[in-house]
Amino acid sequence: MAVKHQGSGNGGQNPSLTDLIERSAELKAELVGFAQSRRFDRHLTPILLEAAGPERTLDEATAIGVVDHFALQYRLPDGRTVVDRFIADRADLSETDREMLIGWREPVEGIFEVLGKDGDAVLLLNLIDDLEYRTYSNVGRSAFRGTSRGGFLVSRLVPVFSAPGAWLISGAMAYYPKSSRPQIAHAALQLATTQPELVFHNPQKIE
Repeated sequence: MAVKHQGSGNGGQNPSLTDLIERSAELKAELVGFAQSRRFDRHLTPILLEAAGPERTLDEATAIGVVDHFALQYRLPDGRTVVDRFIADRADLSETDREMLIGWREPVEGIFEVLGKDGDAVLLLNLIDDLEYRTYSNVGRSAFRGTSRGGFLVSRLVPVFSAPGAWLISGAMAYYPKSSRPQIAHAALQLATTQPELVFHNPQKIE
């Protein structure tokens, strides 16, 4: 799934990978603001309260994860997602913007082993579907500071349209050092067992 860094030396007709990632940051901020607007409060608030539990405490990473899932995957009463509504409401979006957002409706969730770094990207192996993902962050390489080969990331990824093989961190991510391998292996097995649809993101697993 590797992708070469795309330059913009084509007369400006196609955005570079850097441009696409920067645009994704703008779109994500706008989408999150849209998801947290008053129009969706009656749907989002109960989900946040459930995540907070009886003690009504919610850490930042969990809150980010809940909102991210709500914005991209939660089904509203009419069957559409919040991102579907966002696309429909924004007549000003370019075709690239629309395709980018459409791709986000099916994020890849998993537990990833860090295979290494390459420029602004980190190379990840998903322990759930056995696929490799060349992954970027829309806040830059600083997001991966402190991660090292052999460590693990728990996160969600979304594709970068139109850069085949390039993925973005979506929502929060948690890093675990190499010494956490036994716990990570147990967590990966449990996730694959309870959510087998994550395994079948890999077509070979379906076969």
